[in-house]
Amino acid sequence: RQPDAESGSAFMSRVADMPRDQREEEIFKAIASGNIPAFLRNTVTLHSVARDTAGTEHHLTYEVMPDYLSVGNDTDFCRIPMNPHTAQRLADLFGASLLTASLSDEIYRKAIVKPEPFFYAPVGNANETAAKFAEHNSHIEGQLAALSAKHGELVAGIKKDVILSSRIANQPGKVVIYGWHKPGGSPIQPVYSGHIDWYVDYSHGIRFVNNEVLLDGRPALLTDILRDPLLYTLFSNEDKPMTVVTY
Repeated sequence: RQPDAESGSAFMSRVADMPRDQREEEIFKAIASGNIPAFLRNTVTLHSVARDTAGTEHHLTYEVMPDYLSVGNDTDFCRIPMNPHTAQRLADLFGASLLTASLSDEIYRKAIVKPEPFFYAPVGNANETAAKFAEHNSHIEGQLAALSAKHGELVAGIKKDVILSSRIANQPGKVVIYGWHKPGGSPIQPVYSGHIDWYVDYSHGIRFVNNEVLLDGRPALLTDILRDPLLYTLFSNEDKPMTVVTY
């Protein structure tokens, strides 16, 4: 992050009235240039055990961002919703992958901080605006402060995840979302692909996982595993491997 990079509030003010496509490009440029809080750079290492389609048990190690992708610095930032194509461009740049529904569930189970989801009733297209993104971010910050949470701790339950799914291949031109877990672990949002891919609202979040994982102690790519007919169940709860693992 450059010392003179915009704060989160300055960035959100600047993009507030931009057309959707222009805002997306500004989000990409800001994050691609390194304008994210330092705490997001410190990934959280998770371990799990899962079975492949033959029933063989495997040990997995993978690194996830502790919170959702944001613009700004550690003291002035905003969690920033974006469309899946912007998210994919950034994932490719960073050597990352988007989550699956299974990974979203696992992150919630292992999260240290689990605020209750907070939502706004739809009023016109207000929920799709940068102003609502910033308002929701401020509410989340208030929740975290009330829980005495620290930035950099693994947090979940505050956003819906934009995810990878077989639906990307089956329903091109759509975004697939999932999650926003309630206390107890059940998601408000089941896997859903009804929105066109440019649609974004305040509830959407982007959390990256390092695309390089350890499978039984050996490096492997998450996106390769998701396409593998034997191994895909290690990171997916769908009934078949994915043929498309990017937007």
